[in-house]
Amino acid sequence: MRKYLKRFLFFLFLLALVFLAWSFLAAPWVCLIGGDVVCFGGAAEVTSSVWGPCNYTGAVEIIDGPPIDWWGGFKCIAAGRAGGKTYAVFIREAVADTLTGDPFKSDAERDLCYCAKKRIVPCMFARTLAAYMHVGILVVDVEEGVGYLSIGYGMRPYHLNHSRFIFGDGVYLNVEGFETLRYMGGLKAAVGVKREIMGPLLEGCAYRVKVRVEPEKLMTSQPLYNATARAVRVR
Repeated sequence: MRKYLKRFLFFLFLLALVFLAWSFLAAPWVCLIGGDVVCFGGAAEVTSSVWGPCNYTGAVEIIDGPPIDWWGGFKCIAAGRAGGKTYAVFIREAVADTLTGDPFKSDAERDLCYCAKKRIVPCMFARTLAAYMHVGILVVDVEEGVGYLSIGYGMRPYHLNHSRFIFGDGVYLNVEGFETLRYMGGLKAAVGVKREIMGPLLEGCAYRVKVRVEPEKLMTSQPLYNATARAVRVR
């Protein structure tokens, strides 16, 4: 009887070790985001055209994008011509938690990544108590069905409208005034992407994704005026 009891206790001990080590073993894959990342450079002074608001009544589907915890649907806020092509700018809210500050993957996966990086065991003590809302900015080449997706950390939809986007040799986001925006207790608002949860923010970069849109349901406006501003390229 003692022999079987010892084996049972040894089995429980091994099971406990596996459970405690799980968060560390899972770190290499659970934190990775993936995606085709392209970078356009940092903020610079840009002079070109601001176009009017757009009207889009069709669907927007990202086919092969990174795993983002989306909230609500896409909204078209600007569309215009840049570099000889028609681009539409869509925004959509994304849910982040107070542990990682990132809107990627599920709550459980973000918790597990947090535990692994912070060396917290057992991981059941990591709990998402509240949420932050960031903004996904999707710039779509309407004819080609190719999109460029970046995350506006610390930004909300009311911070973005058609007047914030400048169409020239590319599509730019006017970031003047965003220096005062903060999130997670003091982090500065910024636009970019990440390669892993809780990793460094790659400012001036975007995920290149395939997007299914309905071009015939997009109504563009006209150039309203020229603007000069400190801006980051989002396409």
